[in-house]
Amino acid sequence: MLTKAEALSEIQKGRVLPDKLTKAKHGHYVGYAAEMLRIYSEGAGVTREELHEAVEQLFWTEQDCPARRVAAFCKLLDDKADFDGAEGDAAAQLRMRVFGLAAPKHPLVQEPASLLETRESEVKTAIAAELGRPWHDIERALFGDVIALHRLNSFHGYDSPEALLSRYNEAQLQAVLYAATEMSIVARDDYKAIIRAAKLSHLMHSVVRRDDGFEFIFDGPASLLRETQRYGISMANVIPTLLLCDDWELRATVRKFRSTNRQPQLIVTSRDRYRSSLKALPEFDSVMESRFSEKWGSITREGWGLKRESEPRFIGQKAFFPDFTFTHETGVKVLFEIVGHWTREYLAAKKKTLEEFKDEPLLLAVKEDSTEAFGDLGMAVVPFKSVIKLEPVVTALRSFLPIT
Repeated sequence: MLTKAEALSEIQKGRVLPDKLTKAKHGHYVGYAAEMLRIYSEGAGVTREELHEAVEQLFWTEQDCPARRVAAFCKLLDDKADFDGAEGDAAAQLRMRVFGLAAPKHPLVQEPASLLETRESEVKTAIAAELGRPWHDIERALFGDVIALHRLNSFHGYDSPEALLSRYNEAQLQAVLYAATEMSIVARDDYKAIIRAAKLSHLMHSVVRRDDGFEFIFDGPASLLRETQRYGISMANVIPTLLLCDDWELRATVRKFRSTNRQPQLIVTSRDRYRSSLKALPEFDSVMESRFSEKWGSITREGWGLKRESEPRFIGQKAFFPDFTFTHETGVKVLFEIVGHWTREYLAAKKKTLEEFKDEPLLLAVKEDSTEAFGDLGMAVVPFKSVIKLEPVVTALRSFLPIT
């Protein structure tokens, strides 16, 4: 994602408008994007600084291109690139060694004009021999801790120039959410994908059923105005998944914006034609869920089968989406929720939701260091360290079957 230095937006009539490239106004940017991709694709061995300068030169005569837009392009290109670079201490130690060996020979010149001068090439050859490595390697590593001087090793690129421009629009939309204090999404379709994205981002949320779908309400630490981007970035992580969904509307309140005291709103809908950088919707909420589902497989265990797509449960207008549903061959169903090691605030919000749905047949898998917080819910709990084992889960499921 972009940093604040590369974010570009404006306020109009109380709304935040992220910088957005459109076909009507920026159709010619496809050519710029193709050139930027060429610069990086052919840039192996070139420093990051030189690559950025080459991109900047493309836009020197372009009147409609703020400096932050160019900086954003460079950041997005860098995100798809691998650069070499040494650890700071290693580079610093190498400089001290090289400069120490060269100091007694100063002044260094191309061609000595007096006995007090030393030929630079001879000193470099002597230093290379002393260190036991070619001067070319020494020179590349000498400032390996300076990011601007890192050299490009490989570039993974984007599928097309249009894909780079679409990623730019998506990234600027995400950047506005860094300063968000709250966000809500009304979804009329693909709502399970939004739940998965929220869990992947460790976002505290509540879900309310509406006549036309579901409303997801995200708030938490940022709403307490801790002046941190952490939670706002988590909100921004939902955007790529959301852009793959159909029929939704997002509203977010942004805290004190620049020098004003207003808290403007970001309003975006599925009709705004943003494109996602994701190829497909996420299938699981976490690595733990993915591993558990894979381990359980498609077979039944003691008559229990596992279903990934659980139907929501409701109390009034509030909705709860369990991670899995176990169904026994007798027809008994058990909801399965995995509680990993997340933030204290998230765990508190999770517990509050589970308390409201405690009358449901719920089985919890809880990280060992969090079991105490959920012990008073009166629910069946399976503790785990890093991997959820199948045997304790099957054992816990037996308690949900009627006594025969």
